[in-house]
Amino acid sequence: MTKLNDILGMNARNFLFQGRYNCKKAKRIADEKLLTKRVLKQAKLAVPKLYKQFKSEGGVENFDLSKLPDSFVIKPSQGLGGEGILVIEKKEPDGWLAVDGTKLTDNDLRLHILDILAGRYSMLDLSDRAFIEERVRVHPRFAAISCQGTPDIGVLVFNRVPVMAFLRLPTRESHGKANMFQGAIACGIDIASGVTTSAVRYTEEIKFFPQTRRKLAGITIPRWDEVLELAGFTAQACGLGYCRVDIALQPRTTKTGKLKSTPMVLEINAQPGLKIQLANKAGLLFRLKRVEGLQVKTVKQGIEIGKQLFSAREEESIVRVGIFEEVEVADITGERHLVKAKLDTGAFRTSIDEALAKKLGLLDPENLLWSGYWRGALGGEERKVIGLTFYLKGRKIKTAVSVSDRSKLKRLMIIGRRDLLGFSIRVKEAEAGQEA
Repeated sequence: MTKLNDILGMNARNFLFQGRYNCKKAKRIADEKLLTKRVLKQAKLAVPKLYKQFKSEGGVENFDLSKLPDSFVIKPSQGLGGEGILVIEKKEPDGWLAVDGTKLTDNDLRLHILDILAGRYSMLDLSDRAFIEERVRVHPRFAAISCQGTPDIGVLVFNRVPVMAFLRLPTRESHGKANMFQGAIACGIDIASGVTTSAVRYTEEIKFFPQTRRKLAGITIPRWDEVLELAGFTAQACGLGYCRVDIALQPRTTKTGKLKSTPMVLEINAQPGLKIQLANKAGLLFRLKRVEGLQVKTVKQGIEIGKQLFSAREEESIVRVGIFEEVEVADITGERHLVKAKLDTGAFRTSIDEALAKKLGLLDPENLLWSGYWRGALGGEERKVIGLTFYLKGRKIKTAVSVSDRSKLKRLMIIGRRDLLGFSIRVKEAEAGQEA
């Protein structure tokens, strides 16, 4: 259950994270979509193709709209919350058809672009630039759970770590826009697996998509690892320590008839909204504090940390265990090894013997998550934290564990309370008298 103190509020977001970890230059890149495109293209990251940009009224009047493809999107460079975005479904003999069924003429399109230039949709209430870009189609995986518009995946990245994510689904009520304030649905996503866990519309939980009655939990996001990588590299390229990267999957059919999809960055938000917490039924402040200050050197390392720390394990039936159990520990190749362990609810994090971890190949630099300072009854020490998968009573537990010298103890592994969710520990006198 989420605690009130774990929830991130607006003031904490602005002063503790967005204001502290995003410099002025990085925020400008995020706020101007055309500048975002340029920076990401220079970093060789995927964005929708740019067809045309407009800086002046004269450019709008002189542009030949017939040169455009049948489907495209018109956007303001400094728009906010999806305002001013016009998605064209197809060209018709007497004009254009928008995704919501509205019929538009060439003059309608020109007037809309002129409104953008005049600053009607600008977050700064100043004159703006407009642009026309490639339309990202609806991926077949999401066809039955979206209406009129294209779903997008928002990944919140902090300190190179993906800490929370959601899938936003356009509805009839939101007029095809993936905007939660206008009625779009947001589904929380398990960082470790890329599977949706729960969903909300406005502030109410919802289990099925309104028009099709399709279940919203249990949807696997295609190319999830690539989505996380793109989000991490995007934040890095723009110099943002705290942001949300909005990504869509562009489906394509190969010459052999196979479906492939390309993750593309739609936009970046340097001051992301807080409703992502509702979709995930989790507090963002708790997650942010867990990774703040960690020395995360690469995007890949950040993803591994996010997967280890923020895996949303499914609720399972209670399993009864003793204080002392044998567990199966997976080595670096995935092969399992029996290890004697003590279950200790007095310890928060699981710990494994250093020599054993080295023998199993778990101290490989690629498996190192971070180093931290531990204070105990015998004083403090610097410890490594590594990724570990082990099996207790047949239940798979993927977690982050500390490494320490336990060579003089009978049990080479301590399992902390963080990894004992769903277990009931029975205590016997014989067990209570044994040493660790």
